Amino acid sequence: METVPTDYENIGAVMSNFDHTIEPETEEKLKSGKFYGEYPAWNFHGDVWFDSEKFKCMVMQYWMHIETLEASSLEEIMEIASTKWGSD
Repeated sequence: METVPTDYENIGAVMSNFDHTIEPETEEKLKSGKFYGEYPAWNFHGDVWFDSEKFKCMVMQYWMHIETLEASSLEEIMEIASTKWGSD
């Protein structure tokens, strides 16, 4: 399973299942360099980044990496993750 590259900088929480929001301009920021952001939710925690072709999300539960999602947008990442692990 793919993980966040070790040389990427954490830019903090960029999306949340609490209110189902994605911070404005996050996709552009992630595409602009070596950055990743956090995606907190009730049943999981994700780290999201862009790898030159797709957005990725390293999904963790109880400190264990359980899956890495891929999608063409952060909205798609949120939809997939919420469907699999809950939208809370």
